[in-house]
Parts: sequence; C-alpha cells; structure tokens
Amino acid sequence: MKKYLIFISSCLLFACQSQEKVSVNVPELTDGNPSTAWVGGPKVNKIIFDNQFNSPIQSYKVYSSGNTPEHDPVNWTLQGSYDGKSWVVVDERKDQSFCSRFQEKLCTIANPSNYKQYMLEAETANGDSLILGDVLFYEANLRAGWEDFKYPRVNFKVLDPEAKGSETYQTLVQNPDEYVQYHTQKVAEILFFSAKDTMNDVQEINYTLKEYDGVSAKSGNPPSIAIVYSTKHIQRSAEESLYKLDFETRGVLYHELVHAYQFEPKGIGSYSTNKEFWACIEGMADAVRAQAGLFDMSTRKPGGNWMDGYRTTGFFIQWLTTKDPDAIRKFHLTVRDLDVWSFDKAIKSMFGPESSIECIWNEYQEFLTKSTNK
Repeated sequence: MKKYLIFISSCLLFACQSQEKVSVNVPELTDGNPSTAWVGGPKVNKIIFDNQFNSPIQSYKVYSSGNTPEHDPVNWTLQGSYDGKSWVVVDERKDQSFCSRFQEKLCTIANPSNYKQYMLEAETANGDSLILGDVLFYEANLRAGWEDFKYPRVNFKVLDPEAKGSETYQTLVQNPDEYVQYHTQKVAEILFFSAKDTMNDVQEINYTLKEYDGVSAKSGNPPSIAIVYSTKHIQRSAEESLYKLDFETRGVLYHELVHAYQFEPKGIGSYSTNKEFWACIEGMADAVRAQAGLFDMSTRKPGGNWMDGYRTTGFFIQWLTTKDPDAIRKFHLTVRDLDVWSFDKAIKSMFGPESSIECIWNEYQEFLTKSTNK
C-alpha cells in the first residue's frame, strides 16, 4: 500500500512541477520603462496580454532588461486570440539578439486581425531564467516609410580600454555597431517624414570612446563623420544606475547624430560666425533629443531667449509639436528651403505670415510659467 501511495504522490508532484506557468497582464511589461523588469523562469515562458484590444495590432516591441544578456529572449512566438481559448500564431522570431541593455526589438505583424488577446511565448538561449524589460503593442505599422533606410557603416574604437568607463560601456552595449546604426534611424525618423526624403548621405561613422574631461563631440561632414564619447562622462553617469547611463548615452548619441543628418541654415554665415546659425544647429540637436524622451522635461524653466541654443532653444522647438505634431520636421525643412534663414522666417513659414518668433516665444513662456506654478 505504501508503494502505491509513494508512486501516486510522485506522479502528482511531477504533474505540478511540469505545469506551465502563464502570467497575465504583467504591469512591469507595459509601463514603458524597461528598467522595471519582469522575471520569468527557465525554458518557455508564456505571458498573456488580456487587454481586450479594440483594433488590430500591426507592430510590437520586445525590450531587453538591465540584466545580463543570457537572460534575454532569443526565440519567441506571438499568438492572437478572439476568445482566449483558441490561439493563432501571428509572428515568430528565432535567434534574436539585443545590441544593448534596455533595447527594443521592433516586430511587425504580417497579417493583423482584430484579436482581443495576445500571448507571448519566449525563451532564452541556454535555459536561463527569462527577464524582459517591456512588451508594447501598437496599432500602426512602425516600419512603414522606413523600410529602405540606409544604415551607415560604423567603425567602433576604444582608445583607452583600461579606463573604468570603457568597461562600464561594455556592460551597457554589447554590439556598438548595431547600437549606433539603430540610433541613426531613430534620429532620422524625427527629422524627416520617411526614408525617401532628401537627407545627408551619411555613409560612415567613426565612433570612439576616449578618456577625457568633456562629454562628446562630432567632427567631419557626410559622407564620413566622427563622434567621440568620454569614458569619464560614462562613468559619472553610471554612478546612479545602469538605466541612468543608458538614458544619458542614448541622449548624447541622439544629439551628435542630429549634427550628422541635419541641414545647415543658408545665407547667414557659419557656426562660428553667426549666433543664429549656431542656435539653430544646437537647438535642433537638443529638440530631437527631447522629442525622443531623453531629457528630464521637468528641468524646463521660464526665461532665456530662443537664441540661447542647446536646451533653451531645443525645448522651445520641441514644444512646437504641441501646436503641430510635425513641427520639428517642418522646422527642419525651413532650414533646407529658405535662402536666407532666420527663426522668424521659419516660424512664419510654419504658422503663417501673421506669426512671429516673438509671439510664439511669448506663448511658450506663458506655458512654462503655468507649468512651473502648478
């Protein structure tokens, strides 16, 4: 009798252990913050997103976490369901890798349908516990218009490999070439309407880590440009957290890559000889960084002038998107198209001849004052 009891108990234990764990509506995966990671188990993990979607999903993103790469998903399947019982495979990915921590993989769904629920089945390469940063769904095809974007060649170099910042950078970024290429397209998506637009032909980026006291700098002009990034700044940024380093590294890279792809004002001198030229160039770079969500926007304060450049000008240009979602792109087009460029002419071109830089700037200042007093 005891033998049978032992046998039955063993079978029940095995059955419990072999049951698949299914997670449903995990908050950490839909909060838009890949640092709030979800920790799964080894082998295949199943996660159901039971949000009762009202429209077909055409794109989704899977994010790596801040943990080590062996915990990243390598193979996954996305399934859709109308009733939560029958499931249909809508997308499948194999042998995936992430170029950095907190990095997205954008996937499109070939045959979208009005599924009410989605289930992600994912696993790591060698049976380690799966850790995901985020899984986000989109009704739009986020690749549309950018399928033919031309990625530049990247030459990555570390001048001071013994520097602490160099080692820290490797913890954040596993594939520097792919990492830089990814950001070139993200910058272009903010500056231009599609990959078919006229843009600078950036063919080569020499990206270098160097031990020095600054932050970063871009030199050269298309087709070949160079960017240097300070390992001292890397280490300072990493003191708070790896996520803070990620935030800063992406933001700095956005800024420098804008300088590679942006048009330059015509008819008003040069970067070193004309303040309006300089303010436009540096303001646009920070506007794109702000639009990408890579500034702490709570630091915006009233005051200054649109000619102050960098964040003061950049936050203003980014704020224009509250008046027109395409404002940054249209502002950039004025830089390309106006024979003698100025901030006032750009504003008039965008919002009509009755507008002026003074009026729009004052409106922006009123917005900042109200926001500060809340």
